[in-house]
Amino acid sequence: MFGRRRKRETPPEPHFSVTPMPSRTAARQAASSGDPVEMNRLGNRLKLDGKIDEAVEWYRKAAEAGNSDAAANLATCLMSQGRNREAAQWFRRAGGPLGEAFAQRLENEPDGPAAR
Repeated sequence: MFGRRRKRETPPEPHFSVTPMPSRTAARQAASSGDPVEMNRLGNRLKLDGKIDEAVEWYRKAAEAGNSDAAANLATCLMSQGRNREAAQWFRRAGGPLGEAFAQRLENEPDGPAAR
């Protein structure tokens, strides 16, 4: 009991995978197939490249095809552009309690200038 030390167990390694972001060209080719997941991925690539208006177009296409991640991404972009009422609609379409909470909050906020 005294003088004995317990052997410490090492915590398990976290298990996760990382998917690299495709190039803009590869993302465009994949999105042209009409797959909403690939359209959303292209939107992400364009947003990272600073092409927000084009990203919004692709997020909208993917969201209208039923991709809820794209709906949330679209809502976030619209919110950053000060388009709160439209963002609220897309947050609601994204679903879930968080989407609903954002939608309710934004419905009461007037549209405003774009965030910087």
